[in-house]
Amino acid sequence: MTGKGNEPRQAIANSLQEWQRKEPIVTSQKFDSKNKFDPKNIEKLDRPERAQWQSITAFLEILQPQSGMTYADIGCGPGYFTLPVAERVGPKGQVYAVDLQPEMLSELAQRAEAGGLKNIKTVRCEERRIPLPDDAVEAACLANVYHELEDTPAFLAELRRILRPGGRLILIDWKPIETPMGPPLSQRIPGEIIGQALQQAGFAHRQDHDIYPYHTLIEAS
Repeated sequence: MTGKGNEPRQAIANSLQEWQRKEPIVTSQKFDSKNKFDPKNIEKLDRPERAQWQSITAFLEILQPQSGMTYADIGCGPGYFTLPVAERVGPKGQVYAVDLQPEMLSELAQRAEAGGLKNIKTVRCEERRIPLPDDAVEAACLANVYHELEDTPAFLAELRRILRPGGRLILIDWKPIETPMGPPLSQRIPGEIIGQALQQAGFAHRQDHDIYPYHTLIEAS
């Protein structure tokens, strides 16, 4: 007998299987949720052309960071989104830079120190756990990470836990289309499937934002 707690996990798995039946994999690489971004390639995250297809300005217009806001950047990397948000929430705000990879957190900490930003706290997460208190933040971002999650329901539950009631999640991930860079097409997940997973995790859909050519952006709470 399947336990009630396993229903969201099974529903997400069923949705992915149905999508894969309808959309055959067009690359030779099989889907592998353990295929993480290699921190040895950190320079790829800093390429100037990234601003052309993943604009920070466009992101900030949606997030609308305010002075004193508490914010978590999940899968922060070296701080592409983290540092601009920290500048805008100011010294009264708190930014949690969360990542699985210590190399990313170390690089971000150095950049924050160089920029005089003292409102960033680096936090190393686990595959199924974000070590922050309940209701810790008003807003969170999960950018370019969803397709890497090993246990999607568990991680989405953690995001729900750390968000305050009414708090906002900005989820950004690669569209399942051919692009000049990014993960293999076989690892990318359609926005409809992501939206279903969010709903099954208890999130309420707020809006889809079509601001990036290569990425889905979903706002939920």
